[in-house]
Amino acid sequence: MSRQSRRELRQALTAQVRGWQADQELFDATVADAAGMSRTDWRCLDLLGTRGPLTAGQLAEAMRLTSGAVTGLIDRLEAAGLVRRVRDGGDRRRVIVELTDEVARRAAPVYGPLVRDSNAALEAFTNDEIEAILRYLAATRVILQRHTERVRDLAAERPPGDA
Repeated sequence: MSRQSRRELRQALTAQVRGWQADQELFDATVADAAGMSRTDWRCLDLLGTRGPLTAGQLAEAMRLTSGAVTGLIDRLEAAGLVRRVRDGGDRRRVIVELTDEVARRAAPVYGPLVRDSNAALEAFTNDEIEAILRYLAATRVILQRHTERVRDLAAERPPGDA
């Protein structure tokens, strides 16, 4: 039985999530730096790795970049051998951007130990606890997406020069 009140537990959870976000951001920046890449380029690889192949337009939307900026990004990553452009089998006019095997080769020594340690940490949790964590993360992702849109709309309504 927990000695903390519901309010204290919520505050502790919020503090842990915020701390995790800061630690994750620092780790991602460190990985990108070690790879000699910008955070934007690394984020693109992460998006393609989690969402799968995307069109340049989908990638631009997901990363909140202009079409010109995403074209430059794809060009850099393609020159580095990390992504390739492939014609869409259903619509030859569309080009899909996908990861190459080089990404997995470079990522293995970086993420392999992290995944092993994370999996070991999960052994301390029951399946019911893991399911509760999954429900919480899924719910908060929906909330984050909704509030990302809300803040974007606020920023679009703000007069130029207003902070």
